[in-house]
Amino acid sequence: MRYAALVSAIVLTAPVGLRAQVTTVDEGSFTIYRGGASIGRETFTIRRDVNPGGDVFVASGSVQLDDQHIMPALRTDAGGAPLAYQVEVRTGSQVRERLSGQVGRGRFSARVKTARGESAKEYIVSDGALVLDDDVFHQYYFLALGNRTGTVPIIIPRRNVQLVMQVASSGTTPVTIGGDPISARHFTLTEPSGAVRQLWVDSKGRVLKVQLGAQGLTAVRDEPPR
Repeated sequence: MRYAALVSAIVLTAPVGLRAQVTTVDEGSFTIYRGGASIGRETFTIRRDVNPGGDVFVASGSVQLDDQHIMPALRTDAGGAPLAYQVEVRTGSQVRERLSGQVGRGRFSARVKTARGESAKEYIVSDGALVLDDDVFHQYYFLALGNRTGTVPIIIPRRNVQLVMQVASSGTTPVTIGGDPISARHFTLTEPSGAVRQLWVDSKGRVLKVQLGAQGLTAVRDEPPR
């Protein structure tokens, strides 16, 4: 129920007209590995609200990773630029963190609630910035959406930071999903620290696999996209 309420809240921040024609552009699940061992799973849905005033994407998910349960909900414009974001992190029945924020006039403004209390966070974001929250994998869809390469600003909401990553297209390679080889576009993301992330997407930009080198995590889609 909490997950449904979180998703509903972020969808309802959009004008009524934007919810007239809704299509699902992707949905599925990933198994998350560390060192070859399965340590979690993510389920997700990405929907597109089609409207003459401008399309809007709503991406929501549920990530179970080690002892954490992460529930993100992101709303973006047609190009993948964030408009609003909410996320709740739980350990067992305890809420560790709840963040709710919006992007406007070049700033990300958020309210953050933890066991220590509630606070406001605000920082400048660059044009063309994307949200890639920690330990959330379906959000890489928005990197592939515009086939972005070169310098890409990345917002990491729960760290309250923006990083500038270098994104390079690394060609096409097959990725095995559910026993089936799928031709995939491969992207390499390099953080300012030098840490490398790898992304593989299908011909429609749907995420097949993500590797986070610094964290030792790999997320692999359970079934081919439909």
